[in-house]
Formats: sequence, C-alpha cells, structure tokens
Amino acid sequence: MAVPRYYTVGAVAPDLRRLKALDERLEDSGISGESHLVLTRRRDEPLVGVTLPGARVETVESGLSRTQRFELFSTYLGVTAVSVLMGAVHLPTGLVVQAVMTLAVVVGLVIYHRRPQLEKKVLRLGLPEKLAEEWQGAFAGGFALSLVTVPADLFEEAQGAFLQDPGLMAPQAIDRRPVV
Repeated sequence: MAVPRYYTVGAVAPDLRRLKALDERLEDSGISGESHLVLTRRRDEPLVGVTLPGARVETVESGLSRTQRFELFSTYLGVTAVSVLMGAVHLPTGLVVQAVMTLAVVVGLVIYHRRPQLEKKVLRLGLPEKLAEEWQGAFAGGFALSLVTVPADLFEEAQGAFLQDPGLMAPQAIDRRPVV
C-alpha cells in the first residue's frame, strides 16, 4: 500500500494584484481552486473572496469579534453585579473581587492581542512552527498568506508558480507525507 505524498507551498502576497496573478498562474498550471487557501485579515475577506472565487478564503483574527466583545462585556457585567452584592454585605470583599476581576480582564485582553493570530492558524493546519513564525513575520507587512496543498506530481508546477514572482514574501514548501 502506497501512501500518497503531498506538498504544501505558501507565501505572503504583499497586495491583491500579486495574489490574483499567483492564483492565475496556479490555475494555468492545472492546480484546482479548492486546493488554494488564502488567509487574510477580516476586513479584506470580502475583497479576496470576490477576486478569487475558486479559492477558500479564511480570516486571521486581529482582535475580538462582536460576539466575543459581547460575551466579555456580559461576563464582566455579571461579575460586577456579584461584587456589588458582596460589597453590600462586606465592603472590602466586594472591592477586592471587583479589583481582581478588572485586572484579570485587562491582563487577558493584553495577552490575547499580543499572541500572533496567523501563527496559531497555521499551526492548527498541521504545519511546522518554523514556517508559521516566518509567515507571521512576513504577514505583518503583507496582504494575505496564500497556501496550496498539491500531490507530488504537481509540486514542480506549484513551486514554479510561487517562485515566478520575486515580490512574494517568505516562499516556503513542506512535504506533507503522513508519518505512520
């Protein structure tokens, strides 16, 4: 039984024009659109989705979504109500609980915003940490991360499509053969 060999090739595109040109080169090489994954910021997702209709487009969260903000606010409001009730019974306890919860929210928000979101998303895809770090560094000055997973017989075409444009940042490839 032979285990098929797959490769993932990726790079950070600095703008939409280069991303579109890369997608066209991949299609000309015979690589289907569903194997093309584009990771972009939330505000750019509709633009990329319209420009590259065959590619899968996912967002890289850079902050709290509306739902997350609502959940955080409602939880904080609930804890504030409990601390007020505790303060009615024993004022120092209520003040301590409120101070601790306020500090926990501030520290949590700082930690959440400092963690690189693209790196977490790439690691969830099963790619090595080294690649995730390189793409995270290049993504800060780029527009979108373009990833293509192809079988071994299409690897040369995919690699050529990425290397044809010297403006793409941090082009990388990895063998995705499963370890059994």
